[in-house]
Amino acid sequence: MDRRSNQPAASAASLPEPVSMKQWTVGVIDSLRSRGDVDDDKQNNVRKIVCSHEYLTCALKIAHSLADQLSSVEEERGYKQTSPSQHNSTNDNSPLIVEASEKSWSEYISVYCTKTKASEEKKDEVSLNDNNNNHKDDEEHASVDADFDPLPYGGDFVEPGEFQHLARQLSTLLSDNDNKQAIDYLDVRGAVLNEGAVEERPLSDNGQLEIRSLGLAFCELFSGGQITADVAMTQGRFAASLSSGRRTQSPFLPSGQIAASELHMRSGENGFKPALGAGDFPLTDSIGGGGSDLFDSFDSNNNDGAELDLDDDMSAFGINEENPTKRRAQSDTPLDNSSQKTSMVRTLSAPSSVEPLQLLGLPSALCDLISNMMDSVDGDFRGNGGTYEFISEVRDDLKLMIDSPHVYLHNFDLAKAANDGLQFGSSVHGREAELQTLRECYQRAISSEFEVAMICGTSGIGKSELSREFARSAKEEDGGGIFLSGRFDKLQSQPLHAISAAFDNYCAWLSEEDRSTAEKVSTALKENMGEEISSLVSAMPNLSHILGDDFDSKQNDTSAVDAQKRLRYLFCRFVEVISKCHEEPLILFLDDCQWIDAASSALLVQLMMTGSSFKHQRLFFFMSCRDDEISATHPLNLVLSQVSSFGNIKTTKIYLTPLTKGALNELVSTALSLLPRITRPLADILHHKTKGSPLFVKQVMMELYKQRLLYPSLSRRRWDWEADQILAMKVPENVATFITKSFDRLPSEVLSALVVLSCFGASADISLIEVLEREIKQPLIAPLEAAVADSVLGKKDGKFFFMHDKLQETAYSMMKPEERCLHHNLYGQALAFVVVREKDDRYMLTAATQINFGGPQAVIDDNQALSVANLNLDAGKKAMSMSDFFSAHRYFNHGISYLRSGHWIKQYDVSLELFNLAAACALMNAEHERLKMLTGEVIRHAKCFEDKFRAICISINLLFWSSKLPDAIQLVNSNLSSLGEELPVAVTQSAIHYQLDHTKTLLAGLSDETLLSFPAMSISSKIMAMELFSRQLTNYMFIGDRNAMPIIPLKMVQTSLTYGMSPFSGVGFALFGNYLALVKGEVEEGYRFVKIALSLMKRMPSIAHDSEIMYYSAHTRLRVEPIQSANEHYIVAHRGAMASGAVRFAFACAFVYDNNSFWAGKKLSLVVNSIKETMKQMIFYKNLVMLALLRPICRLSLRLTGQSDVHQRDDLTNIFGETYKEGEGISSKLPPVMLTECFAKFSEGLIFREVDRARDSIQQYLSIQGLTTANMNNSGDFFPIFYAGLASFYVGRELDDRLLITRGTECKDWIEKLVVSASTWNFQNKAYLLQAEEQFCERNFDAAERLYDAAILSAKTHKFVNEQALSNELAGHFYLDTGRKIKSVNYFMRAFENYTEWGAVAKAASLTKYFEIGDAA
Repeated sequence: MDRRSNQPAASAASLPEPVSMKQWTVGVIDSLRSRGDVDDDKQNNVRKIVCSHEYLTCALKIAHSLADQLSSVEEERGYKQTSPSQHNSTNDNSPLIVEASEKSWSEYISVYCTKTKASEEKKDEVSLNDNNNNHKDDEEHASVDADFDPLPYGGDFVEPGEFQHLARQLSTLLSDNDNKQAIDYLDVRGAVLNEGAVEERPLSDNGQLEIRSLGLAFCELFSGGQITADVAMTQGRFAASLSSGRRTQSPFLPSGQIAASELHMRSGENGFKPALGAGDFPLTDSIGGGGSDLFDSFDSNNNDGAELDLDDDMSAFGINEENPTKRRAQSDTPLDNSSQKTSMVRTLSAPSSVEPLQLLGLPSALCDLISNMMDSVDGDFRGNGGTYEFISEVRDDLKLMIDSPHVYLHNFDLAKAANDGLQFGSSVHGREAELQTLRECYQRAISSEFEVAMICGTSGIGKSELSREFARSAKEEDGGGIFLSGRFDKLQSQPLHAISAAFDNYCAWLSEEDRSTAEKVSTALKENMGEEISSLVSAMPNLSHILGDDFDSKQNDTSAVDAQKRLRYLFCRFVEVISKCHEEPLILFLDDCQWIDAASSALLVQLMMTGSSFKHQRLFFFMSCRDDEISATHPLNLVLSQVSSFGNIKTTKIYLTPLTKGALNELVSTALSLLPRITRPLADILHHKTKGSPLFVKQVMMELYKQRLLYPSLSRRRWDWEADQILAMKVPENVATFITKSFDRLPSEVLSALVVLSCFGASADISLIEVLEREIKQPLIAPLEAAVADSVLGKKDGKFFFMHDKLQETAYSMMKPEERCLHHNLYGQALAFVVVREKDDRYMLTAATQINFGGPQAVIDDNQALSVANLNLDAGKKAMSMSDFFSAHRYFNHGISYLRSGHWIKQYDVSLELFNLAAACALMNAEHERLKMLTGEVIRHAKCFEDKFRAICISINLLFWSSKLPDAIQLVNSNLSSLGEELPVAVTQSAIHYQLDHTKTLLAGLSDETLLSFPAMSISSKIMAMELFSRQLTNYMFIGDRNAMPIIPLKMVQTSLTYGMSPFSGVGFALFGNYLALVKGEVEEGYRFVKIALSLMKRMPSIAHDSEIMYYSAHTRLRVEPIQSANEHYIVAHRGAMASGAVRFAFACAFVYDNNSFWAGKKLSLVVNSIKETMKQMIFYKNLVMLALLRPICRLSLRLTGQSDVHQRDDLTNIFGETYKEGEGISSKLPPVMLTECFAKFSEGLIFREVDRARDSIQQYLSIQGLTTANMNNSGDFFPIFYAGLASFYVGRELDDRLLITRGTECKDWIEKLVVSASTWNFQNKAYLLQAEEQFCERNFDAAERLYDAAILSAKTHKFVNEQALSNELAGHFYLDTGRKIKSVNYFMRAFENYTEWGAVAKAASLTKYFEIGDAA
């Protein structure tokens, strides 16, 4: 094999320049000295240079290149197929023979460096004739190299100037004098061992001699030329002879003398003494004085045995006065038996051959590596970690030193190890594939498609560590990210703790570390969420630091329609806002999701769904769980199934298995800062005992350290262990048993404190533990601090926490099951006493949770039971204020369980409040059977109607949500009668007219200012009646009873005018205005009362009803104000409804908004995206009615944009996924859905000129409802009327159907009235176009021409691009049908442009066929 084949490849810009290793050594030292990279006061100290980062980096790269080259030879020769001993024919009893050579391998090493920029520019000027002299120059170069003596170790002090002179001469001798090409010695590209090495020193048949030879060369390389390979080899022979016990003459001993160690062995002593640490230098006298084990062979010139000067190793460069380019020999006189003097040897951890490297200050690990290489022929005679069997092992160790110098190259800090003990880093091992999968998932999630990752595995398998490593890589390697993390805890009392804690920590970090971004976030939150953002402060207290002191922080308004949905919506809005304020993605990690609660799972699903909808996806969720501890019905599986139901949310599961032997060895190697080759025997033992569980491994290693079976060795200056004793040690089969047994050795006081802490979960605030310590009179802080020192606990951010959840579980299991309730009750009662005494509710939830863990059986008497019931009542209210109705329901139910017999008589007030609030929570949590029991109890035992009212309203809501609308209507009517308010069973038009006249009479003469100054309603029966009116209105709307609907707002306005205004009054006035404007045609008067409703909303704000007022008011505003701007009020109403938890109402707003956006000509791409997100939300909340209403317009939008065609119009699976088929069967049951589908179909038939489709759907529409039927709750009813008129004219003209043409005329007349009464902006172009079509049908062509042009101009002026496109197209068909083909093309081309501008590219493409008609004409 040609060794030069491994020569580094040349780049196009700069060809690597080969230099000898000796030249490189001098060149790089000179470069570093000239740069002044060493200390200013010791720039001439070569020892500091060779130990510098720059020099070591280059030298390691050279060493690795050489080892890699020889590894290829090793693999080619197949050394690894059998052990080296099988290739070694040397008899162990025969003397060691190492063939001598005049030259070491270092003479044949070429280092490849780049040339400097200046030399590259000079290269272009070199004459082509110089190429003919290259061979001659090489010969001269080689001869100079051969005559140059390497830098020996030892010698007298040399002045800096002399070294500079030497460097200049070397540079002159070793560079290309003709080309003057300077070398950048610090830019090393690699090194090769030239063919000459094989010729001078043939490669052995087993590879061991190559390892030694390379090790000798490394001595010279890493010493900066101060220790030549030949000298190191000579010392190595001597050290080897001592170790083997062979009688070998040292080259440094006088004839006939024998090493002291051999004398010891002969006298029956213990043989070779153990090596001491690098800092232990036992100085002895000379042989004549007696007492030395080994003899110093480093300084044969120093007759008195003086120590080497370590302060300035420049003395190593001895300069020959006669020839400054040659070095002095090791001795001024030849070595012979008569004149050789000896000095003392220091006993070190490595053989004497590398002692000078250690004295230079080179890392001990590097010295050991070279020592092991030089001992490879003879075996591990020093016991310093094992010699090398294969050169590939050397290569791998060098690579580790290059890649992880902080682990494998730095000197072992014995003092730190002794003080700190065994420490494990944060790196993960054996998880490269899993980490890469997680990183790829992250990249997809923030760039292309929303994706969620789940790390699965058993306890202690390394899930949390993998997450931390991913967080580090995402921040440092993947473009950065903001990492948020939370951890679920089965004993945690705070609602939504894990998710809230993650974002609360984010707020704390942002307010402390990045004030500029914090101000940006604060501004964005206030602008986008307004005062609603303050509702999140209870869940994220540190949010107040971002919002500032001037922002009013208020508790959540529990009057919200659905406070849980409200909180989830606000959380999603918060995440959306903050994600836009950072350039980096947000990364949310949730640990231990096997303990996720129902409230958190619902929030998590909505966060994921919202995150997938972000315009620029900058959010990544990943979680971890013990997948062996969750069932199919576990909340986590429900989360995953829900998110997987959305087509654009993918879940990737990453399963972690036990570590392999190799991965476990990496863990051990890193922890001990020893090369894997050295730790492999220990790792194999640990793998056998732990089966590869990372937590188990660490726990066992910590136990080994405590038992001194794993310890920092003073003599070896590294970690050491007792392998035989560890192998014999009995270890339990699982980590839980092992931890339990290890706990038994803890002091009783520490163990007792750990048991207390375990009752509060995986962590607890130190402040809470301090309070508890004071109240229960038990030492806690000091013992827990001891547990921190023992690595059982951690301490950070004001918390004590178990280092792993298995530790917490083990501590908790130390209590007997029957005693746990007593422990929990004791701690809860102590904290409850603090809450009452100090009036501080910080520990209220924790106290209630602890007492509830104890249960009623731990309560001692009736008084204590009542106190606990009241505590749970307060805790439930606090949870409700944080919108956690799951936790609140749990507290209320616990409170009820503490009530004793006869509580409705003895504790009526507490009982009434507990049952009412528990029923409200049961409704929110869809626990209907529990709700019926609770409301039944209240209605049976309540003392008055007012006490029953909450339960009655909850029962009405239950009937409504269960789709039992007739029952709900009947229940409302009966209770209104109880309050003195009657509604007619059958609402007739005469009854409505009577109520309308009565209402107008009450309003006569009242100005807007007077109405707005009416007092607030104060009579409780009337306030309750207004709430029941509002509920009945909702019932009528969903049952579709349009005849009865007007009676409700009329009664609400009358009650308000008689008894004062309430939060429900705004709803009544808004609907009253709609009735006047949309049904009675009194647009101006209706618009007036709509504005009064909005003013009442501002005067008496209500989270529950503000969005209703905005929604209803927008119906009339859509007639009067420009549609494009008025439609935005529905989005505002949608956000308000979501913020109040009124999700069904919010979807009504969203449907109207998307529908109007389409018909008003908003950019189709924006409309489609909005529809998709709305439909996704509807699927999530199972609102199938609204989904069915929106689906037809979605299909038409997709067809117009070319994402679907007529044959796919009924199948959205390819676009949205299977879930979008939900609710498709509902269209045949509900008239509103049927009407919406018919409207979309006859509009589609008109736009795409499909006469049969238009005819069938328009006739079906007429069979369900008259075209111009008024509806006080239908804002955009003019759109169906407008398109129905156009479709009727089109089909009637094509099929000569006069009845349809008459229908078209009716629609035209209706729109013309709106031009006069409502808005020219919205209706003028529509009236013109209908008039043009009518004239076309009547064959009044001149009038039609003028009206088409007027319609086109008006549509353009009023920014209805879709209707401008349709007007141009219909005009084109008009001219085409009347024989004016050329003129028709102009209109078709303009229609093409308008459709394209709108985004209807498929429709635009369908018009191109008409362009050819004009060309033919």
